[in-house]
Amino acid sequence: MHPIHTILASMLVMSQAAIAQSFYNMPAPPPPVVPVTPYTPATLMAPPTPPNAFFAPDAPRIIYLAEGQRDKAQAEADRKADQEEREAGKRARNEARRAPTEEESLALAAMEGLMSQPPQRALPIIKRVLAGSQSALVKQRALFVLSQIGEPEAQTILLDTARSGDVSLRREAIRNIGIGGNAKALAGLQDVYNAGDTAVRKQILEAWMIAGRKAEVYQAAVNAKSEADANNAIRMLSVMGAVEELRKLGDTQKPGRSLLEAYAISGDLASLRKIADGNGDVTMRGEAVRRIGIIGTEPARVALREIYLGTTVPQIRDAALQGMLIVGDQQGVLTLYRAAKTSEEKRALLRTLTVMGGDAALQAIDAALEGKK
Repeated sequence: MHPIHTILASMLVMSQAAIAQSFYNMPAPPPPVVPVTPYTPATLMAPPTPPNAFFAPDAPRIIYLAEGQRDKAQAEADRKADQEEREAGKRARNEARRAPTEEESLALAAMEGLMSQPPQRALPIIKRVLAGSQSALVKQRALFVLSQIGEPEAQTILLDTARSGDVSLRREAIRNIGIGGNAKALAGLQDVYNAGDTAVRKQILEAWMIAGRKAEVYQAAVNAKSEADANNAIRMLSVMGAVEELRKLGDTQKPGRSLLEAYAISGDLASLRKIADGNGDVTMRGEAVRRIGIIGTEPARVALREIYLGTTVPQIRDAALQGMLIVGDQQGVLTLYRAAKTSEEKRALLRTLTVMGGDAALQAIDAALEGKK
């Protein structure tokens, strides 16, 4: 089996909790605590701006732009926000490797103790911690404790923190809403998603993924205001194995590469075959054929052989060979090589076999040197 197939196949059988841990370096919700990310300096939310203006976060002024420039400026702002979020995440991971101070260790132990206390006694203490001078490490642990309390007040505090301008606490609050799985809090993230920047929207998609909220992620894909937002939501649906939701997207919009990738990761051979066999753009059909190889099942191998034999379009044939290369179907390519009618086709198939290596390639090479089929 080809290495890319091995990786993707292993992803498909992982539980959502394991996927969250693998993709986002986030542990599944164990009792009593989970690792948390450290503090980064608070950032202020951008003030409301008139419709023909763009607020520059790094400048104390509002820049008025021509109509045609607004989209480009906003895209650049989203790119910068995404870059800042990645850098903040990197700093958080580096900081998380340090051991807590003695004072922090005692405070963290106290937070653990709150988990066994009645909510009416634990909540006032948690609120004091969040409003006080404790380190971000302790405050983030307090947010996890909140996520384990089903009281409406606890969920309200989490949502309020998710709306805050403090990057580290906001991120942790969103993540813990996903871990806690409270239905009202998860639904409340919709408003935060609509008002948030690129980084916030990605964090909320992750939270919905952890909680298994396919409907919310699907709606985010349908209502996406940018290609980047749509692609993020589609990728999250593929991780969730949301085959029906992905199919509905394919029925309502022109398939793109991110959707084809999602079909492959979720193992949806039928959707890829439908595009491959259709009358759409040849390039996109070829992309669908190639991705059949990612699925890697025996029906996928059979489909690639059938597609190769059933078309005379060079791009589709080449894509089928590439799919067979991805899935490592040596015997299938060897069978096609032996049945090939022209020297040009035999050369193409032989080249594919030699790239794949193995016994089938040696058989074909021997036969070619001896002038046999």
